[in-house]
Amino acid sequence: MKYSYLLLASLLLSFFSCSTDLTKTDDTNYLNTETRAMTDDSCGYAGLIQKVITTCEALNRYYYIQLPDDYNPAQSYPLLLVFHGKGSGTKNKACAWKERIGDWINENKYIAVYGRSYKDLHWYVEGACLPVVDEVCYIEKIISDMKTDYNIYENRIYAMGTSNGGGLCYSLISQMDDFAAIATFAAYKWGDYSFTEVPKISLMQVHGTEDGTIPYGGGTLFCLNFENAYTSCAEWAEHNNCTVPVSGESTVVAGNEINIATWCSKKISPLDPAICKKCKKEVIHYKLNGIGHTIYEQISEYPEYKEYINDQLFSFFKRNRL
Repeated sequence: MKYSYLLLASLLLSFFSCSTDLTKTDDTNYLNTETRAMTDDSCGYAGLIQKVITTCEALNRYYYIQLPDDYNPAQSYPLLLVFHGKGSGTKNKACAWKERIGDWINENKYIAVYGRSYKDLHWYVEGACLPVVDEVCYIEKIISDMKTDYNIYENRIYAMGTSNGGGLCYSLISQMDDFAAIATFAAYKWGDYSFTEVPKISLMQVHGTEDGTIPYGGGTLFCLNFENAYTSCAEWAEHNNCTVPVSGESTVVAGNEINIATWCSKKISPLDPAICKKCKKEVIHYKLNGIGHTIYEQISEYPEYKEYINDQLFSFFKRNRL
């Protein structure tokens, strides 16, 4: 009998001890520390640093940090903010980006922030018929905290996104001046997008010819009218004063053809100072033949394809600074 009482007491002590640990993870101050929570929802299993901030709307919102393996706090690093697509369902979509670009973050010595939309639903894009969320406040707080906590190259802050996250990039640069360049996948500027408040900024746009969500040749999504992936880049080049004729080339990767068009990019052809002196911000367009809307899911089936796109992506960022 004495043994039974001791066993019961031990079990109760163990239960309440475990309960205390679990409730601790719900405390905001605890989450604000660099906690590597090991649950699927937190991305901790991917080795990312989870952060939570309170936005202007008094909402608790999350983001996740990836540091290079050999991170040195005395060294300065470029910062890349990454925004997932809307996708389907209410699941944390931020975690997948470490698998997609994490090796390149490490190799090129960047600090990455993987953003997470509010309630895992969508990013609000100006002009879209989506519930309004103050994304600018969320991003501004992230950048402010990153500058405080880490040694960031302030002239090398970049944004990239896919689908709805790509739309967010276009929306943000009309309201913020922190970014040296943006890269968008499966998204391009819509028909009534206004350049009025948009600075001259370098753009890398990647789009698949078989995209059925935001078709390469135009379509409507969330009340935004998309016209054409290629012509949207041409208009962006004009905004950047890149009035030179477009340069182009094609390549085949893993049996898939990629057509590349660029305006004043050192990557494709040497710049003629007399022609390109007014065009200081390049525009480059990758047309992925046979690829649909979920670009990274599809190209990841071919390691050399994913390697090619990510090499192009980080080369583009490296060339562009504020």
